[in-house]
Amino acid sequence: MKTAGINLDALGLYDLRTDFINDELKQLVIRCITEQKKAAQQKYEKFVPDNNSLAELSQEKLQGLLGAKQDIHGIATNRSISNVITFGEAKLEGTIINPEVESTRRTVDAKLSDKLQDIFAHDRRLSIVPSGHFWYPAGAYMGWHTNSRVPGWRIYINYAEEGGKSFFRYKHHQTGEIVTLWDEEWNMRVFRVTGTDPLWHCVYSNTNRFSLGYMVKIPAGNSGVIGKLKKMFA
Repeated sequence: MKTAGINLDALGLYDLRTDFINDELKQLVIRCITEQKKAAQQKYEKFVPDNNSLAELSQEKLQGLLGAKQDIHGIATNRSISNVITFGEAKLEGTIINPEVESTRRTVDAKLSDKLQDIFAHDRRLSIVPSGHFWYPAGAYMGWHTNSRVPGWRIYINYAEEGGKSFFRYKHHQTGEIVTLWDEEWNMRVFRVTGTDPLWHCVYSNTNRFSLGYMVKIPAGNSGVIGKLKKMFA
């Protein structure tokens, strides 16, 4: 039995198993993905892979950004760092707004919000709200960024149609090492965003990869680890 209960005051990135997401919920996510594919079919047919994407995700690229003292929040402010297909982001040009996708996503979000509570050690219910909703076709990427404009915990659950063909890459906040986490079929990464200790990260895919993002809003008065660590991930 693996014990989980992330300190809300901690830093770093956690690459967690998704065993606690049951088959019924996974099938609901797959249904949402199917609706995404249908809604974005025309955009997908026009999708052009970026042959320079891996260079944009290199250590050299990041060193250049750090040397220039740049802070890239994400595609909300720097759409040019990514060629992903986005859903439900009204402020992003070209995003897909589709009632069926949005309806299923709301159902997924409500069920996952209950499940994701147990990732953290806390003594009251956390507010876990949706953020990014992305489709990475083969050849898609998201360049180095920090999400620094919106501090707090981030959770990304992703499904890759083929394992070993996509990855999440980040700069370790203590060692400075560039770490590449290759995707399996289902993956979940959890990390904390701060304005003073940014976690630089990026994504690449050479398969269809679908990502559901969430932000954690901590209730006032919750200072971190309060209560017992919870057990999960058998």
